Amino acid sequence: MIKVKKEDLNKIKKLFGGIEDSMVIACLQGYMGDAYVDSLDDPKAGLIVSGEYSFFAGDPKIPEAKVMAERLLDMTPGDKTVAIFSGEEPGWQDFLMGIKKNYPKAVPRFGILQKDYEFDEELLKKYMGSLPEGYEIVRFDGDLYGQAMSAEWSKEFCETFASKKEYLEKGFGYGVVTAGKLVSGASTMTVYDGGTETQVATNKKHRKKGLALSCAAAFLLECQRRKIRACWDAANTASKKMAIKLGYEYKGIYMTIHMHK
Repeated sequence: MIKVKKEDLNKIKKLFGGIEDSMVIACLQGYMGDAYVDSLDDPKAGLIVSGEYSFFAGDPKIPEAKVMAERLLDMTPGDKTVAIFSGEEPGWQDFLMGIKKNYPKAVPRFGILQKDYEFDEELLKKYMGSLPEGYEIVRFDGDLYGQAMSAEWSKEFCETFASKKEYLEKGFGYGVVTAGKLVSGASTMTVYDGGTETQVATNKKHRKKGLALSCAAAFLLECQRRKIRACWDAANTASKKMAIKLGYEYKGIYMTIHMHK
């Protein structure tokens, strides 16, 4: 298994061509994440690890694919990962479910169509203005970065960036705060040329108040102002419903494999 250097990423782009995910694009453009292949000259199987997500491509039948899968959790920043693979390569699902040391579990996700959207700005501003009393939307700064990284529910807002400095230079986000405390947010999980992966979450003590919808609307307005694509992928039905409410188009269910140490 070979870890791919930034200058060699162009050699593996074709291998990952079947996965439409902004985190893959961000890695292949050299922004964030680590890539591994069996061979640089003629890659047959590959793996991209970015935060808590892992992307497999190529042929799961070759020996190096098993090495990648069995060593996966040693290469992830935490103790768990969500494995994603192209629907055009269904062999990965059965293969990864067979790696019992990783405690695999098949979990569906709800795909959102990846394209350039023209969001209704008046509708987004309406959602921004619907916050309950006692809450306000603020731009992510160093303080909110620190708050986000210190709590499990909010780490994904910023954790794929190498540092606070890198996040503040390359990423951005909007949080909902109450009494100065971050309780909901929408942020750049990853960035790449012309786009970002949107991460939205709310502290469970403050859910069902429309907070995520408000800060997601602020985030999308900023993306529209910057003329960048705000990609969205839904882990649950609540996220899917919110995406549709904001103006995204639903694509359909696809399978992922959750694994942990």
